Amino acid sequence: MTGVVVAVRDAPPEADRAGLRPILRIVDAEPVISAELISVLRELAERLLCPLGIALAAALPPGSAPIGRPTLSLTPRGREALLRGAVRGPAQAFLDRLSRAPRSAGRGAAVRSREGQRTLVRELEHDGLIVRGRSDASSPLVRRTVRWVAPASLADGSVQAATLARAPKQAALLQHLGESGAVPLEELSRRFPGAPALVRALAARGLVHEEERPAAPETLGSALEGAGEGQAAPPDLTAAQAAALLPIAQAVHGRRFERFLLHGVTGSGKTEVYLRAIAEALSVGRSALVLVPEITLTHQLLARLRGRFGDALAILHSGLRARERLAQWQRLRAGATPIALGARSALFAPLENLGLIVIDEEHDSAYKNEEGFHYHARDLAAARARSAGCPVVLGSATPALESRYAAERGEITRLSLPHRIAGRPLPAVEIADLAKERASVPRGRKLILSALLRRALGETLAEGGQALLLLNRRGFSTRIFCFECGHAERCKHCDISLVYHAAEHELRCHYCGYAIAPPEACTGCGAPDTALLGIGTERLEEEVRAQFPKARIARLDRDTARRRGATEAVLRDLRDGAVDVVVGTQMLAKGHDFPGVRLVGVVAADLALHLPDFRAAERTFQLLTQMAGRAGRGETPGRVVIQSFVPDHYAIRPVREHDYERFYAEEIAHRAALGYPPCGRLALAVVSGPAAGPAEEGAQRLADAARAALPASGREASESPGEALEVLGPAPAPLSRLRDRYRFQLLLRSASEDLLLRAARAVVRESLKLPSSVRTTVDVDPMNML
Repeated sequence: MTGVVVAVRDAPPEADRAGLRPILRIVDAEPVISAELISVLRELAERLLCPLGIALAAALPPGSAPIGRPTLSLTPRGREALLRGAVRGPAQAFLDRLSRAPRSAGRGAAVRSREGQRTLVRELEHDGLIVRGRSDASSPLVRRTVRWVAPASLADGSVQAATLARAPKQAALLQHLGESGAVPLEELSRRFPGAPALVRALAARGLVHEEERPAAPETLGSALEGAGEGQAAPPDLTAAQAAALLPIAQAVHGRRFERFLLHGVTGSGKTEVYLRAIAEALSVGRSALVLVPEITLTHQLLARLRGRFGDALAILHSGLRARERLAQWQRLRAGATPIALGARSALFAPLENLGLIVIDEEHDSAYKNEEGFHYHARDLAAARARSAGCPVVLGSATPALESRYAAERGEITRLSLPHRIAGRPLPAVEIADLAKERASVPRGRKLILSALLRRALGETLAEGGQALLLLNRRGFSTRIFCFECGHAERCKHCDISLVYHAAEHELRCHYCGYAIAPPEACTGCGAPDTALLGIGTERLEEEVRAQFPKARIARLDRDTARRRGATEAVLRDLRDGAVDVVVGTQMLAKGHDFPGVRLVGVVAADLALHLPDFRAAERTFQLLTQMAGRAGRGETPGRVVIQSFVPDHYAIRPVREHDYERFYAEEIAHRAALGYPPCGRLALAVVSGPAAGPAEEGAQRLADAARAALPASGREASESPGEALEVLGPAPAPLSRLRDRYRFQLLLRSASEDLLLRAARAVVRESLKLPSSVRTTVDVDPMNML
């Protein structure tokens, strides 16, 4: 096992001596996680009831843990045979590869078939040319080396000429080395065909020697593909931008921890404030960390950062290959760049002398880690910034209620950007009442595009504009429904309806991936009278193509985004004007800036409004407002059409006026009345098992333990919700069965962090006593209630 040293003691406590094992070796000469970050993680892990090892594992660079593997390596006899040219063909190629470094036993043979590879290895081993062993499990964080070739120091050049009189290729390569000095073998291979064999022959004559040298630090590489250079010079700041930048710059220069909420309407220039703040940090020799919620935004912000700061930045997100991510991490660790850009996990970046942390679109739920270490980026960023003595900037047009409430209480400094750049107006928002529209549609006909949205889309395309259509549901149809018995096809592993995907002609579960062919008849009663109900992005795309056959249409959802580079290709086509309409899910609302988009249409605004989650209204308002903000960011004013069955709902009505404060006032009143965050604290425990009975029984034991952990005065809620502790449940989870496991949950609610954590710790202790088949997760301050 690989571990992380978090402290050193002179001697262990007597109780721990029996369980100790010897340390075999130190993997990394330098700490992979700084002492400062370890301290931050210890504090946060304790508050979130997370084992420290799990928190540290989240901070380790991906793929950094060394793993020993069976290897093959050259024997002295094999190296001599290779130098003297005593082997030919596949054997020579294989030994040549082994001469550079030991290889995994199953890799590296120069034959195509697996059986031929095994035969070759057996023969070479029998002849004593190779030997089996096991890798030393060296850390991937060790600097990669490159093979160099250098001329040997020979006094008599005439001897060299005579020796190579009949080997002109060797002579040419040796002459090149004499003129250039040591050269990487890879470079020689590009210049001289068959360079490895020529080098071996020269080495056998004693005319050259090979050596391993550290490779140069890798740059951004493929992460920069398609990333433009951005703007040439910084624009002039507006008065509001300058006013917002001033206190941030003062905190940077004063090495002072402070949290700022940069609350600006869409298109108000928040990114420019970020860039100026980063420049302030760099000007005093400090580094900066910039977070975005999705990797699609990384690409866009990367272009702006490169335009301002060149290539002095590293990228950290899951869209990069493991080697690319590790190379970026190493650049930061080596101090080769002062700026890190990435998604949530970039918070663990090895930045020294941190001077600024920026969290763009801070309201986004993607900033919460839902597995293992249940941290929220806002909390971890605040802990890192407090330790480093630097400010944190939270930016959004629709701040999370937690951030806005903290600003109201004076815990965060609120900075406002109330207007768009250059006086551009916010887009006009119209709401189509689907209840009225549906009454005018013939019975049995699906209503997908209202007359208002259809007309707006036609006008936009006729004027040469672009449009975005949002439907936050993938697939063609959400279920197959039987009119005879009411049966809907469901996943056999989850309590979820299967979604029909027309492109693959299959029903698929979006949680576990289970898929089947659509049945010819109802599997419940056998009746052939079934129908596709509900629509997804595939069905919407088909409808738009039918209504506007000349339009160039693309789709952007998780299904299309699976292909590497597909998301960037769609966004690039949108930016370059190569596509007219993009149909997609909430990925479209993630802060994109495309001046050609004049129309935004929201096909079903109510989808998330009635989910069993107290944040449903907040997320609906944020999604609609953010989506509306994609329109009219160029010279032409934008237009937004929202289709809804409840146009007067308090989460939908304020979108028409882009009135965040109106929504906030109503929503915070509901939260306060019920003691929900930010007016109270929650901890969610989910118990799951392969059978419903033991899982439900386990959940009841946890609820009893939570109540028993508190004094009598703190067990029941008083007339003011949240003043004491409430234990709600256990009850079946909204998703009551997932991946063949039955799920039950209980909710702890209190305004007191001390009471909440005391009960939650009792839940964790009791969960360790449950049968091994029953699993428990405890999430303090949960974001996902399903």
